[in-house]
Amino acid sequence: MGELAKNIRKDLTVEFRNRYALSVALAFAAVATIAASIALAGTVPAPRVQSALLWIVVFFAAMNGLAHAFVREEEQGTALFLRLHATPHTVLTAKLAFNIALLAAIEAVAIPLFVVFLQLEVRAPHSFVAIAAAGCLCLACAVTVLGAMVARAGGRGALFTVIAFPVVIPALWVLIGATARSLERPGPFDSGSVLFLLAFSGAMAGVSYLLFEHIWEE
Repeated sequence: MGELAKNIRKDLTVEFRNRYALSVALAFAAVATIAASIALAGTVPAPRVQSALLWIVVFFAAMNGLAHAFVREEEQGTALFLRLHATPHTVLTAKLAFNIALLAAIEAVAIPLFVVFLQLEVRAPHSFVAIAAAGCLCLACAVTVLGAMVARAGGRGALFTVIAFPVVIPALWVLIGATARSLERPGPFDSGSVLFLLAFSGAMAGVSYLLFEHIWEE
């Protein structure tokens, strides 16, 4: 636990020192949301359109930032140090925790922007909050190991997005539908969608832990 905490603290310290991933992700979320608002010219889109726009913005904003977690290690020459002084599973867990925090920050900015600029009205707040949290976990679990693959291949954010999109399509489909339902009408807690997203997160995390040692050490 001490080694894990040290790695998480290192990632957060480095990010808050240069704020590259966070700044790029938040700037993209803000610009995309304002651009969508201008294009709609004050028209309030249907809940499913609002939901789709929200998760598209969150996804692409996240891809701009999440790829940097492993790419930064390769660019700064610290990847070899991590391989020598931390176990692969510790590295993956630290990066996963960092990516969850980054996604949470993106959602914390994107959702209020949608409320203001696209007049997002949440009618089932409990379901909406649970879906947003599950979506944050789901996207982070699905793409963290892909960031390591792209970094090892010498790729950058564009390649990361192309690889990640097919992997997260099932989760995005459920997220868009569940979020739309929470915007359309009050209703019972959407446990089915949340359970699917948590199961998807668990499956992707399990595959990531099985593959990561080979990806990281080779």
